Amino acid sequence: MTKTTYQFQPDYAVPPGWILEEHLDVHGISESEFARRCGCPPQLISDIIAGTAPVDAETALQFEKELGLAASIWLGIEKNYRLHQMQVAETRETGPD
Repeated sequence: MTKTTYQFQPDYAVPPGWILEEHLDVHGISESEFARRCGCPPQLISDIIAGTAPVDAETALQFEKELGLAASIWLGIEKNYRLHQMQVAETRETGPD
């Protein structure tokens, strides 16, 4: 008997900014207050939420300290999102398999 293995491969990826925005809403923290707490420019937080700026290692560590969600999770969400964006762009250029 052959055992079938299935892999989870969603056709979407959530930008880390969506997760950040949800956390801020739940905790009642404004973007500007969160930026102040993290010691980063308010525009960076706004850009991350908009999906136009990536979450880098330093920012992920700041998020971990303020929100309690591990930096590795923030970086994983970022990696998955950016990889998905590249795959979508490549599919548009070459067409679906």
